[in-house]
Amino acid sequence: MQARSWKLHGIRLAAAALVLATLGWLSGHTSVVLCLAAVLYLLWHLVNLVRLHTWLQNPQQDIPASRGIWDSIFGSINALEQQNQQQKAAYQDMITEFQNLTNAFPDATLVIDSQNLITWSNQAAVPLLGLRLPDDIGQTVTHLVRDPDFAEWLAMHESLKGGLEMPSPVNDNQWLHVTAVPFQEDQRLIILRNITELHNVEQLRRDFVANISHELRTPVTVLTGYLELLSEHPQREISEPVARMQSQALQMRTLLDDLLELSRLQNDEIHSQDTAIDIASLLRQLQEQAEEISHGRHTLHFEVDQNLRITGVAHDIASAFGNLIGNAIRYTPESGAIHVRWQDSAEGPLLSVKDTGVGIPKRHIPRLTERFYRVSPDRSRQSGGTGLGLAIVKHVMNAHRAKLLIHSELGEGSEFVCVFPLARRVLLTTQEAAHAQ
Repeated sequence: MQARSWKLHGIRLAAAALVLATLGWLSGHTSVVLCLAAVLYLLWHLVNLVRLHTWLQNPQQDIPASRGIWDSIFGSINALEQQNQQQKAAYQDMITEFQNLTNAFPDATLVIDSQNLITWSNQAAVPLLGLRLPDDIGQTVTHLVRDPDFAEWLAMHESLKGGLEMPSPVNDNQWLHVTAVPFQEDQRLIILRNITELHNVEQLRRDFVANISHELRTPVTVLTGYLELLSEHPQREISEPVARMQSQALQMRTLLDDLLELSRLQNDEIHSQDTAIDIASLLRQLQEQAEEISHGRHTLHFEVDQNLRITGVAHDIASAFGNLIGNAIRYTPESGAIHVRWQDSAEGPLLSVKDTGVGIPKRHIPRLTERFYRVSPDRSRQSGGTGLGLAIVKHVMNAHRAKLLIHSELGEGSEFVCVFPLARRVLLTTQEAAHAQ
């Protein structure tokens, strides 16, 4: 169509030039006639260009009409404009349908850019987060959701696998679970789900475990005390039963202690302040305890960076590290070796506890940190394990935004690695290290 228009225009132009040349020749002023015709032709193009430019400045007006080749040009532009309007209408329908769909979601959904500015939000964010739409579009999300844990999680979520639980900024009794996924280039989709009922049920379970553990601790303590008294005055008939009862009472007391520790770690109402932890000193104490537990049956190697510290809760870190080292001793046969390393890495400070024990089948590794999960019930019971040690370790790592990595081969030992964020690393200067020693 366009080629035919240009061809027809060329034919008409050639015919007009031939007529004008003939008239000029007959009048004896061929050059003057042709120059005047060329000037008029250029002026015609110039007028149409000005009309096109004026329309481009205000496309809402009707597109100009003309003759000849400009009629074809304006017609093509008009066709493109109509096609563009149809596409815009189709895209607007899609956007409207998408907005209606997302507004039907009960979960608050936000889109933020690389600067954490809100570029879009659904209506569910209004009651859950207290947003004002559309006024809050373009605002920094951490200025509207003023929760330190949320700001820290948002800055580190790419290095973390899980989400975040936090109270709603508009209602402390309402709890939200937050997840983030990449969305287009340099954007993230933030999804906040109301988990208040689930949180309350979990809190009831935690309170029940804590209360029942406290209630059981007293009779177990009394029972243990009487058994110790009987063991000091053994009689041949009861010496073996007393020894068995002592073993079971000790196992129950250890279980109750672990339950109380796990309950304390899970209690969201308790927030301890982070301090700089002298890991080298902590590991020296754990090494002494490990030697007492091992009684010389294992070879213990501790490789510790004396100048590397982290910020965190010292009691919780000691509990996690102690559980990992205790497990290594518990599940490593006599004459085995346990190697503990505390060092810096590109990802952050890390603790590695490696043993030459029995190892763990790969199918069990994903579930090791579950409460009371046992690879082999008989083996755990014989070793004195409660099934809560790794659950405690996992909770401590989560609280410190750290990762727990588990590598194991059946019959070839296991390695447990705790990797802490770079933000928690504290390196002593040469002067500070000399003063600490």
